[in-house]
Amino acid sequence: MDTDLSFFRSESAQRLRAQGVEQGVAQGIARSVLTVLTGRGIELSAAQRELLAETVDLDQLNTWLMQAVTATRAGELFD
Repeated sequence: MDTDLSFFRSESAQRLRAQGVEQGVAQGIARSVLTVLTGRGIELSAAQRELLAETVDLDQLNTWLMQAVTATRAGELFD
């Protein structure tokens, strides 16, 4: 029996895969921000953690990651 695999080559499938990859990258950068801040002894509020976890804008996440290296408090990233 032949299985129709055309969906997996479709534009919709390619778009869904790309979205999944982008979400995975965003989650990885968010974890990196959290790791850097935690390593530096900077605590995040629940609201800041939620904002970080929900952000999918890679430019914003990368900005936060760079700022996390020198920040003295969490507010410097999120205010």
